[in-house]
Amino acid sequence: IHEGVSQSNFCFCRALQNKNLPSLTKAMFFNLQTLLLSDPSNLSRQWTDEGLFNLSYGIMLRAGYLTLYGNEEENYNDPSCQDKDRAHSAEVYNAFYKLDQLLMRAARSMLTAAEKKEAARLKGHLWKLLSVKRLNSKANKSLWLESYKQHLEELGVDEDMQPRAMLMQLWATQGNAGPAVFWLLLFLLKHPAAMAAVQSELEKVIRNRGQTMKQMQGISQEMLDSTPVFDSVLNETLRLTAAPFISREVLADMQLRLADGRKFSLRKEDRLCLFPYLSPQMDSEIYEEPEKFKYDRFLNADNTEKRDFYKGGERLKYYNMPWGAGINTCIGKFHAVNSIKQFVFILLTNFDLELKDPEARIPWFDKGRYGFGMLQPENDIMIQYKLKD
Repeated sequence: IHEGVSQSNFCFCRALQNKNLPSLTKAMFFNLQTLLLSDPSNLSRQWTDEGLFNLSYGIMLRAGYLTLYGNEEENYNDPSCQDKDRAHSAEVYNAFYKLDQLLMRAARSMLTAAEKKEAARLKGHLWKLLSVKRLNSKANKSLWLESYKQHLEELGVDEDMQPRAMLMQLWATQGNAGPAVFWLLLFLLKHPAAMAAVQSELEKVIRNRGQTMKQMQGISQEMLDSTPVFDSVLNETLRLTAAPFISREVLADMQLRLADGRKFSLRKEDRLCLFPYLSPQMDSEIYEEPEKFKYDRFLNADNTEKRDFYKGGERLKYYNMPWGAGINTCIGKFHAVNSIKQFVFILLTNFDLELKDPEARIPWFDKGRYGFGMLQPENDIMIQYKLKD
């Protein structure tokens, strides 16, 4: 452990990885089933209309919240417990989503007086939902939550301030997975060959397991790691729609050499901001027709992951950086990937899914989201879905 980093801080950072990952993955599976397969409103064999972004963001944030912050009661399979989890997670999501729509303007000090008042109201409501007393009463709390609470206590953060930190963590841990699922599903719906390839791969993985998805009590890591086509689709989706700023503080005077040979002198205490969305992710020298979705862009001919990408004749170490890079890679990457895969697997296995208007164009990005992680669409896209026969 680096000097100055507490044991609890180290544990909370690692609680989304390694030996803790299987328990998070299983909890996410049960919570996704509660929201998708136990809710009577979802189990119709008649077509239901809904916004794809609302469905993706809502289910992912609610299931992710229940997985990390805990359930209302312990038994995942008890109908009354599931009812409570659906109601409570919906209350959290509805307030969070309204606040999320104001955050980008708040970050740029652009809120009107009325918007500031509404943001304060929403934060106050969420702080109550994330209070120490409420979280202490939860069942099935994750190790991440317990470790983070211990970390806050060691820092001397009092009970009134802890919910504010918990709200920040809710945004940090859950704010990007839903939008990622939206874009991934939209690209699949707009590209039938990609959808067919993903569904064929999924059917093969389930068939090799010897069970139907309905019989499973979880999706194993082995199954989640056996989907090179889906991995390519996800990598291509993130290449096109993940646009975070990566900022660093310069700790010592240094020279920074760019790929084209130019050098810049950086001074100690300078701040450096990188924007990988432009380069490498949308660089036409690295990716042919970078603005287009190509589901097999990250696949070799033998269906293994393609990792060889070049610029100026040199093989790139970092050619796609939605998760950051090196020692600063997102600590929640593996949990996020598993969660995204499970949601899509459960959805495509149990539901027929169609665009309401097959000719609807892919929406533009909300430009205010550049630099803050996953981009969100300017408008939602209507879909229709129903339980498979």
